[in-house]
Amino acid sequence: MDITLSFLICTAALLIISVVGAYFPMAVRATDNQMHLMIAFSAGVFVGTLFLILLPEAFHESLSGGYNEMDVMYLVLAGFLVMFVVDFLLKHYRKSECDCEECQDYHSHEVTSLSAFIGLSIHGCLDGLALAAAFLIGETVGFMILVALCIHKGVEVFSLSSTFLLAGNRKRSRIYMTAFCLITPVTALISYFIIGGVESNITGLAFALSAGVFMFVTMLHMIPEAFHRKNINIRSLAFLLLGLFIVVCVVILTGQHVH
Repeated sequence: MDITLSFLICTAALLIISVVGAYFPMAVRATDNQMHLMIAFSAGVFVGTLFLILLPEAFHESLSGGYNEMDVMYLVLAGFLVMFVVDFLLKHYRKSECDCEECQDYHSHEVTSLSAFIGLSIHGCLDGLALAAAFLIGETVGFMILVALCIHKGVEVFSLSSTFLLAGNRKRSRIYMTAFCLITPVTALISYFIIGGVESNITGLAFALSAGVFMFVTMLHMIPEAFHRKNINIRSLAFLLLGLFIVVCVVILTGQHVH
C-alpha cells in the first residue's frame, strides 16, 4: 500500500477513536459523585502521562538534539508559568455570577475544563507532529506510533470530556470536544503535506514546554478536583490509581516504540 494512503487511513482511524472516546461520557447520565470518580480516573491518567510519557520524552529528544537537562527544566518551568498566567486570566475575566456555593462550584469546574483543554490541545498538536514524522521515516514506524497514540488518545479524550461535563453545559462540551478531536489529525495532515515533518532537534523542547503546561493542569486542577467531594475520597483514590495503572500498562506495552 502507498505510504501516503496508509497515513491518511491511520489519521482517519485516530480521529474515529478520538470521537468515540470523547462522546462516550456524554452518552452516560452520571450522578455528581460518578462524575467526580471519572475525574479522579482522569487525574490518574494525567499524572501517568506527565511523569511516564511527556517528561521522559522531553529529556530523551532534547538530549538527542544537543540540549542539556537545564534547557529542558527551564522550558518545563516556562510552560508551567504560561499556564499559570492563562489560568489567572481565566479566573479574573470569567468570574462567577455570585458567591453562593453552587455558582462557585460551577465556576471552578468551568476553569478546570478550559485549563485542561488548553494543556491537552498543546499535547495534541505534538501528537500530530509525531505521527507525521513517523510516517515520513517509514510505514512500519508510523504504524507503531499509531498504536501508541490510539491507546493513549482514547483515554485522554475520555478524561477531557469528563471534565467538561462537570461544568454542566453539554452543548458547549460537544463543541470543545469536536475541536479537540480534530487537533491531532489536522496537525498531522499539515505537518505531513505542507511542513514535511518537524525538525527533530526542537521536538524535545516542545515536549518540555508541553510537560510544564501539563504539570500545572494536573497538580493544580485535576487532582484537587478529583478530591472535591470528601464523601467519596477513598473511592476517588482508587480510581486515580486505576487511571495511573492504565497509563503504566500503555507505557509498558508501547513504550519501546515511543522514541
